[in-house]
Amino acid sequence: MECIDISGGGAKGPQNFIFGYGSLIEDESRQRTTPSARDAWPAKVCGIRRGWWARGAESGLTTTFLGAIADPAAECNGVIYKVSAEELAATDRRESAGYQRCRIDSDKIKMLDGRTEPLEGVVWAYINLIPPDKLGDNLATPQFPIVQSYVDICIHGCLEVEGRYPTAKGFTRDFIATTDEWNRYWVNDRPYPRRPFIFQPAAQQIDTALKTAPKTADLFYEVEIEPARWEDLKPVRPT
Repeated sequence: MECIDISGGGAKGPQNFIFGYGSLIEDESRQRTTPSARDAWPAKVCGIRRGWWARGAESGLTTTFLGAIADPAAECNGVIYKVSAEELAATDRRESAGYQRCRIDSDKIKMLDGRTEPLEGVVWAYINLIPPDKLGDNLATPQFPIVQSYVDICIHGCLEVEGRYPTAKGFTRDFIATTDEWNRYWVNDRPYPRRPFIFQPAAQQIDTALKTAPKTADLFYEVEIEPARWEDLKPVRPT
């Protein structure tokens, strides 16, 4: 996998695509950052391992997000969408802290929208700059929990994909299965956690997917409404 320094932004050239493997799967979330990306096609990529190890800024209240590293033995699903040179440069600037932009070889991509021909252009993914042996230092903790509002965005995006593409059946199940490091430091921060459908109409579908997936079935019943009992644990300060 060829990776480049993105501190200088994007460059003009062949048609560029981005492989979104987390919140960018959802239409609203993706178009918030790239308004032109109305069309996004489901795909599975070999060589990328997704997991809960991308942390927000260490000041204030923050969370653990989905990230990805290069791993020849892994695969994950997501969506691929077109970006202009300007949009690629803007994404580079946004992701310049902690990520590198890596080119995905076409033979590592399996499109799930029914097409048989490869995309004409270059497909990129933003990969975390975390050595594999350091992933354990970035997993969810009481100070950096997984939050349900972010999980909702990702799973809702997967449900949108399944509703739009009959050829992507099981996309939500595969997303959960190919996401590593789900853990008990996971809080329900929905605005109305006992009536979540007010802000997230797909809440029941999202919860059903999480309750029935092997990786999350048990953990789902341990998720506490924020603040969780373990959130008052004192932060571990670096020595």
